[in-house]
Amino acid sequence: TALTESLQKEHGARRGSEELSRQLKVVYSALIAEIEKFGGSVISFAGDSMLCWFDSGGGSQGSGTRAVSAAFGMQSAIQEFQALALKAAIASGDARRFAVGDPEIMKLDALAGNTVTRIATAEHLAEAGDVLLDEATVNTLGDAIKVKEWRVDGDEKFAVVGDWESVDDGQGLPSILRMPPSTKLMSWVHYAVFERKQYGQGGFFTEFRPCVALFVRFTGIDYDSDSAESELDTFIRTVQTTASRYEGTLMDITIGDKGSYVYVNFGALSAHEDDSRRAVKTALELRNKTELQLQMGITQGLMRVGAYGGETRKVFGALGDDVNLAARLMTTAKENEILLSSHVYEAVHDDFTFEPRSPLPMKGKAEPLPVFAVTGESQKRAVRLQEPNYSLPMVGRVEELRLIEEKLELAKAGKSQVIGILAEAGLGKSRLVAEVIRNARRKGFVGFGGACQSDGIHTPYLAWKGIWQAFFDVDPDMPLRKQIRNIEGEIEDHAPSRMDAMPLLNVVLDLNIPENDFTQNLEPKMRQSALHALLEDCLKSAGKGRAHTDRDRRPALDRRALT
Repeated sequence: TALTESLQKEHGARRGSEELSRQLKVVYSALIAEIEKFGGSVISFAGDSMLCWFDSGGGSQGSGTRAVSAAFGMQSAIQEFQALALKAAIASGDARRFAVGDPEIMKLDALAGNTVTRIATAEHLAEAGDVLLDEATVNTLGDAIKVKEWRVDGDEKFAVVGDWESVDDGQGLPSILRMPPSTKLMSWVHYAVFERKQYGQGGFFTEFRPCVALFVRFTGIDYDSDSAESELDTFIRTVQTTASRYEGTLMDITIGDKGSYVYVNFGALSAHEDDSRRAVKTALELRNKTELQLQMGITQGLMRVGAYGGETRKVFGALGDDVNLAARLMTTAKENEILLSSHVYEAVHDDFTFEPRSPLPMKGKAEPLPVFAVTGESQKRAVRLQEPNYSLPMVGRVEELRLIEEKLELAKAGKSQVIGILAEAGLGKSRLVAEVIRNARRKGFVGFGGACQSDGIHTPYLAWKGIWQAFFDVDPDMPLRKQIRNIEGEIEDHAPSRMDAMPLLNVVLDLNIPENDFTQNLEPKMRQSALHALLEDCLKSAGKGRAHTDRDRRPALDRRALT
């Protein structure tokens, strides 16, 4: 972090990011070269750390010897970079290695077990310049090592190693690696990154981008059980598919002494104005899709996005202070709680309900940070379109307004019309629509409005729900039985012969009206036809002697929808 800040200050955000990428590539290349020199490989990156694997088979030196040699080699290599320091932790023993995730999105390599847990514990005890070994590694190496001191965490003991003489037994990775075919690579690289490389578009530029970080800790999987891989794979696929629905990206998975957690990013590969809302929606859905216990933290801010690593091993990532803060919120959250930073809260406070939590003290911050817990989605009562309040008259758009006036007159005469207003952002669509609403109200129209989020394309009738909720005057704060009585009254007034179809309104009103003898046996196509007939009759009855306008804030209307 200090290096990032100094480079940004010296070169500016863009140049600083480029210089940081260049320096990190040199650093990682030097460190990974030491790992591969002694036959190891990098399994995963997590922020500024690497998890490495040294297989026990092959070579005249055991895996422990080669791992210690690589660790001291990295300590020597880091001396070339004065602003940086390194600490290494080594644990020996059995570990379970899982390949999990949806191959259509990205598969991930994950290590689990007590050996991995001991590595994480040792890392917390290590200081800059240290090489720490667990007791199993110390016992394996015997007199080959000199122990400077022991450090203890509960029942675990770790040795700080003194001088070490590395021996290269020639078991390193070959200097020239043959690239595997793309058919094997593609399932291990995120599809968006793979497509750019595959079609010659190059990699993503390393830059500072506004992103949202979602950290999810999950517990409830016994990694020593026979079902561990299946359970982990099921959960990771659930995270991937849920995040992908909102165009988020599962960046990595970590299994260690403080539990297991995943990092999901919104904005690194695909940016949206409402990435904060998408992250909270993802968190809420995950909470309802798994029986595992979850703790979640969400933050937003400027992050360094792009590839990092060495010549032979790199990963696409998004790093920064807000990533660390999201992890901190995750560890602070209670079981099945979702905690937000104040910046995320400000971005989504109209869409969800919250409870304040105790401010979070942060190192280097004078004041503790405000924290909020998500309790659910806010239920807003849909209302008829109101005449917009603009203090200044509209200028221009004469031809468009003339055409719309003609359409309004035709609609008033009983000839239904559909008007589409399409343009790039910032060109005045909302102002023009406001003028249409003003003119329509003056002609006696009653207006209803609906909106559709870009991530809601798979939700039936989403753009119409606000319209029909306002039409039937649905109040989400009212008990269901009172809502049903109100809706029965509306149907009795407008379409009494369609009363048996009332439960079909659930899909457009987001209610749970009990099914009846008529609706419970209907086939899907018949349910749709009966619903449309009910809505059409209600609208025709309400429109007798009165015109209606519908405002649908989507780029284009679904021609299969009721219009």
